[in-house]
Amino acid sequence: MELTQKTEYRAPALEKGLEILELLAGQAEPLTKKQISTQLNRSVNEIFRMLSVLVEKHYIEFDADSATYALTLKMFALSNQAPPIALLLKKARPLMESLSYSVNQSCHISRYSNGKLIVIASNESPYKMAFSLRIGAELDIGASGSGLVLLSFSEPTKRSEILAQQDGFTSENLDIIAKKIAMIEEQGYYVGESPQISGVTNISVPIFGVLGELIAVITVPYMTLNSKTVSHDIADIEKTRHELLKVAEKLHQR
Repeated sequence: MELTQKTEYRAPALEKGLEILELLAGQAEPLTKKQISTQLNRSVNEIFRMLSVLVEKHYIEFDADSATYALTLKMFALSNQAPPIALLLKKARPLMESLSYSVNQSCHISRYSNGKLIVIASNESPYKMAFSLRIGAELDIGASGSGLVLLSFSEPTKRSEILAQQDGFTSENLDIIAKKIAMIEEQGYYVGESPQISGVTNISVPIFGVLGELIAVITVPYMTLNSKTVSHDIADIEKTRHELLKVAEKLHQR
């Protein structure tokens, strides 16, 4: 009886608002009112008031020039107000800045949520040339150092759940990933060439919570520089890995 009551209670306005947020969250470009109504299979009249409320509450923004709507970072900010993550980010910011200055490389922290691995903190290299990722960027779980570390230090059930939510994995891909996971678990970190960007080596280290669970991954996308033409000291990959491990150790909450 209780289950029946729960399924009978509906909140149409809330449902429409959530549909709009979920739609915009998956778009690379802003959408017009008509595009939103078409993709949600709802009339413009059905979503008009909800769009106005979401804009007023700053969950989405409206561009008058293009008459389009896009997601703001408000939900991202709210999700990171959870105490463990807020604590992690507060502690991480000065450590990430110090790390970037010591090795002249950028660094970022990513966290897995709802099927996606998202950058939640980033610090750019002080050097004029560097590779960095913006906050909010989504990482490829199967083809990034951060993603491989995520898989390596997640509980087996969680790992299977993460893989099941990803598209494009073949049995061959999974065999390769399984071998990498075994290596990463043994050494406690990942170092490997980026499969997407030439000249970048991903150095990724897990960050653990109070119960020993994986809560995030910190990564240096190490950009190879020419020591003959660069006028400052260049920390090599081994030193950078060592410094990154020290930062991760300070960020562990266990």
